[in-house]
Amino acid sequence: MSLKQMLEERALPPLRPQEEMVELLQREEYGFLPPADAAETSFSTPKTIEHAAPNGAVLSEIQMTVQNTHGSHTLPVHYLSVPDGKKHPLFVFLSFSRATVNRYYPMEMLAERGFHVLSFCCTDAVSDDGDFSNGVAPLLLPGGQKKGDDCGKIAMWAWCAIRVLEYGLTLPETDAGQTAVIGHSRLGKTALFAGMMEPRFRYVFSNSGGCAGDSLYRGNLGVRGEKGPFGNTGETVSAITRVFPFWFCPNYRRFAGTNIPETFDQHFLLASIAPRFVSVAASAEDDWADPVSEQLCCLAASEAWEKRGLPGLVHRDALLTPGEALLSGRVAFQLRAGAHFLSYRNWLWDMDYMELHRDDAL
Repeated sequence: MSLKQMLEERALPPLRPQEEMVELLQREEYGFLPPADAAETSFSTPKTIEHAAPNGAVLSEIQMTVQNTHGSHTLPVHYLSVPDGKKHPLFVFLSFSRATVNRYYPMEMLAERGFHVLSFCCTDAVSDDGDFSNGVAPLLLPGGQKKGDDCGKIAMWAWCAIRVLEYGLTLPETDAGQTAVIGHSRLGKTALFAGMMEPRFRYVFSNSGGCAGDSLYRGNLGVRGEKGPFGNTGETVSAITRVFPFWFCPNYRRFAGTNIPETFDQHFLLASIAPRFVSVAASAEDDWADPVSEQLCCLAASEAWEKRGLPGLVHRDALLTPGEALLSGRVAFQLRAGAHFLSYRNWLWDMDYMELHRDDAL
């Protein structure tokens, strides 16, 4: 069966004008992103922690302070840079770990390729639970979640990522035309949301974002009630809102009964990033995220670029096999062998993607 036929079977809702999709996804899924001036953000002078790679790269720590009339909160941001007087591409990396050296972050490899990275741990910004009284939450949402479209934790992490980007753009060594946001799993969802909301991210990288991220609801393993090749069904709205309702706005929970939002699917999220660049990375054994639904999501979103006369997902009309990547279009898709993980192979593809499209006009 062709990919086009697979999409037709899923009967996806057609894409809408971009501003409508952005408004709809905030109202029905993630909550409205707090405005940039919801709180004042400041950054301390960088303090060197260590020399991070043979090419003279330096790892520094910066204190990011968020404050308004409701209080203040400070969290550490780490900066990997090569102080050679040149302009460098910049990743904003949403991390799960306070440790600068961790299994998701091949710091030395990034530095040797000349990429700068600003990273922060999501739970240093706000806890990954239903508590809206800590971190930036009481500053951005002083009353907690009261309205159906009040933002969840994904929007709060995204708000912090955008503030970190703004700091990065003040640094003279940043190539402002080569900025990216990247995250894995729940932070892959966050990267996509941040990319939708912030056009200064030229590249948006979602690694195994899955349900409510980079995977279609309609026709996925969980909705069909089928097990994938590795014995698991896909994640559904029912499952994700039962365990992680705080990631989203309260309105999103009303789709738990059907597991399919009536008026949208996740290709809206990817399409809202057009005409910029978006890349989805999937893992072959990650049935929970459903890699087939991730690839089809990329294909369904491509229309937003094609209507602009730009290439979306450039493909050969077949599902990928592990180890393959489609990088030539404005929509990219990678399929790595193995399970749910952000690996050095993903980072290599991401760096290749940025370098491949460096000179493409938006």
